[in-house]
Amino acid sequence: MLKETVLIAVDCGKYATKAILKSKDKHAITVFRTKMQEVEKVGIDVNPGSYEVTYNKKAYLLGESVNEIYSSFDLTKKIDLHKICIYTAITDLLHITNLQAENVKIHLAVNIPISAYKDSTTKQDYKDFIENNGEPFLFSLNGNPYYLHLTDVTVVFEGVGIIYEEMEQLNGKHTAVIDIGGLNTTYCTFSGINPIFDSMTVSNLGINILKGKIGKMINERFGVTVTPNDLERILQNGYFSNAGKVYDESKELIEQMKAQHFREIVEFAKSRDYTFNNVDIHFVGGGSYMLSDTIQKEFPHARIVVNPQIANLKSFLRILEVKHGL
Repeated sequence: MLKETVLIAVDCGKYATKAILKSKDKHAITVFRTKMQEVEKVGIDVNPGSYEVTYNKKAYLLGESVNEIYSSFDLTKKIDLHKICIYTAITDLLHITNLQAENVKIHLAVNIPISAYKDSTTKQDYKDFIENNGEPFLFSLNGNPYYLHLTDVTVVFEGVGIIYEEMEQLNGKHTAVIDIGGLNTTYCTFSGINPIFDSMTVSNLGINILKGKIGKMINERFGVTVTPNDLERILQNGYFSNAGKVYDESKELIEQMKAQHFREIVEFAKSRDYTFNNVDIHFVGGGSYMLSDTIQKEFPHARIVVNPQIANLKSFLRILEVKHGL
């Protein structure tokens, strides 16, 4: 039996896992938080955006229902959290599209940091890690078993933005892409669709660093200790409140800290020979969305890509489309 070709691109970030599926007649997307907690037993009721999975005889809860303390601050992606989130994304997309794992040939694209991508050994190790060293394996999503055999994984680098999604429009142009993620900010300049090797760099100036600074400020200024869960809401809301009282002063302080954090992102780029002269500038990643007001003030002529949190993902899928002719 000839198996149906299925393309799946996964952008597994420290904050969120985003994935997209495309086949001849189906298309689906899934997004969930990159948080995982090992649990004692199966059969947990899960809400939308959360999943109960089993892998290697262990049960895990993933996604929104997991406390922020289970977020990863590990620089490497070669950890079980990322592997299991990728497998969760794959099986969730198969579930959404009603595709059977045994009837499809999955061509998968997964991301690694730009620094790891530049090392061929590290890149191959991660490919083997995600492919389970070529061995088939059983994975259960919300009680539904999937027998997966991943033999065609393409490793792509973070910081691509929409370069490959808009290949025709960007041909002949120079574009600097700044990808503000949860843990890192990635920088890369492209000549057309070709990355300039020496421009590839990464800083640790992700949004999680900003959250830590805001937490320290609130503790020192208002004498209150905040948890990782609190910080997530504070950054989303743009202010700090306690016992129902909104501290108006916190609004301006948080905006100032966001602006300072963005300036640090820009100064890091300049320290790596980014002049921003005669290039189009694209901001992508979930952090670009959170810092959009600041970016527009500091770089009014730059482009904050629409839905910046899935910009990389669209290019990953385009790479698979070109590679496999779908």
